[in-house]
Amino acid sequence: MEGITLYPLSYYERSIYKGSYRGINFYLQKSGEENPVLLATVWKGPFAFDCTEEEKYSEEFPYNEEGILAADNWIADKQREICGG
Repeated sequence: MEGITLYPLSYYERSIYKGSYRGINFYLQKSGEENPVLLATVWKGPFAFDCTEEEKYSEEFPYNEEGILAADNWIADKQREICGG
């Protein structure tokens, strides 16, 4: 995503990355302990996750550096799909 830098894998061990990008909001977080994945969730802004009635979209990615790149691309693609550009 242009202008957004996702953190290295170690960040997701303890934190959820929350952000917004050109009209969408998103989370990127570790999900699962035994076989962890990166879980990305996006929805149309401007409201927070718990306060919106907008549809939420989620996708799982491998819990590795390649998964971070794939999640980054997916979030950018969903932004174009949801907001038209």
